Amino acid sequence: MKKSYSLLLVFVLSCGLSSALQAQELESGYFLGGNPYAFRMNPAFQSERNVFSIALGQTGLGMWSNLGVSTLLYPDNGKVYTFLNDRVSAADFMRKIGKRNSINLDARVNLLTLGFWADQRFFTLDFNVRSLNAVSAPYDLFSFLKEGSGSRSSFDFSGMGIRSKSFIEAAFGWSKNFENRFNVGFRVKGLVGIEEAEVMVQTLKLTMTNERWEVLSKSVLNASSPSLAYTKNGNELDVSSIHIDDSHIGPAGFGGAVDLGASWNISPVLTLSAAVLDLGAMRWNREIRGLSPESAYAWVPSAQEEGGEEGWNAEIDRATSALSGIIRFQDVSGSGTHLEMLPFRVNAGAEFRMPFYERLTVGALYQGRGGSCFARHTGRFSLNWNPLDFLSMTTSTTLSRITESIGFVLNLHPAAFNLLIGCDYIPFHCVNISPLIRDIPARYQSLAVLPRDRMNLNLYIGFNMSVGRCRLDHKKRFMW
Repeated sequence: MKKSYSLLLVFVLSCGLSSALQAQELESGYFLGGNPYAFRMNPAFQSERNVFSIALGQTGLGMWSNLGVSTLLYPDNGKVYTFLNDRVSAADFMRKIGKRNSINLDARVNLLTLGFWADQRFFTLDFNVRSLNAVSAPYDLFSFLKEGSGSRSSFDFSGMGIRSKSFIEAAFGWSKNFENRFNVGFRVKGLVGIEEAEVMVQTLKLTMTNERWEVLSKSVLNASSPSLAYTKNGNELDVSSIHIDDSHIGPAGFGGAVDLGASWNISPVLTLSAAVLDLGAMRWNREIRGLSPESAYAWVPSAQEEGGEEGWNAEIDRATSALSGIIRFQDVSGSGTHLEMLPFRVNAGAEFRMPFYERLTVGALYQGRGGSCFARHTGRFSLNWNPLDFLSMTTSTTLSRITESIGFVLNLHPAAFNLLIGCDYIPFHCVNISPLIRDIPARYQSLAVLPRDRMNLNLYIGFNMSVGRCRLDHKKRFMW
């Protein structure tokens, strides 16, 4: 019977996992002196000088998850075992699993950035390619994987799915300084979709007894790209036939958003700031839409002993026949476009300059992400040091109910150029996963590592030219 569990799990995993998508910035750079890309986190922030970059601007890759590698992988005597191994206690493992579990992978490639001063106003124009990808899984999926029917007879896998989207972002920003005390700014962003795809398992409930297995399911498949082509069997979508047709290239959708921000130097030592980002929506042109309506399936598991090849083959036939309807999608592509609200973000910060050494500041930043079932609230505290007029650095720590981290950013910003490198999550404890990778060369085995406690990791690097005189005092967010 245990083998028949694994068969169902292959189907469950093939359905994918779903989540809301949250774009990330270099959060540790919010208070960083001379940061030319701070306007992305608060459009009221201004650069020291005019800036310009082509294909070398701030580019980043980030991964976020509430699961840790130490939750899924367990090293022992030079070997690495997964959580499914009998050496791992089911009770200990399930204590690490949340009600909802997700992995998000975001990437941003900066194509062009232009920022210039005009009197007390600062204008920005930037173009980016962004990719947002995420998976998630409910608690019951891990319970079924680890404990099987020994713990209970019913499981709810509803809410699983996989989602990916890519788009081009063009943004125009404006900010103005009032009396060297108060700044306001906004960014208007136009979005052009490249692709969007999702498999959403809206309902998937499993009830098991020794005499009967029952599955209740409902799922959808969506994809947006003019380059996609497929065939149908009657009214049924042939999922295996979906492919890219290079002869049809065009936008997958259009959208727009606005960022609003403000900052206030209320004293020579204290600056308050706040911003609301990504207030907008995206309208996708659904080229493919498949629906597997809510249906119930049932079958009688094999009564033969586990380990018998004949019984196992018969079990495969029964389960495959019963589950085949779940992964069949009716073609409903004529339903048109889909309007999707963007998940908005909120940043609120306070920066305090040390009265005894004005090149040193401490900052507190609240970050909230809403508009989805995966809303997050994070507090980040940073120590910011500008030892030289052309050198700034920041170290930060994050506090939240799902993760703790330490970040670091180094920014070299002389008169001619700006070089920035940093990350928000420095993994101090890692797990070597080379035993799980086949044929990995010995010289690369030491590099095959992942963060142990949380799969949170990002890296940003940026280079741009800076010209003109310095408009902002390096020791302060604004001139006093």
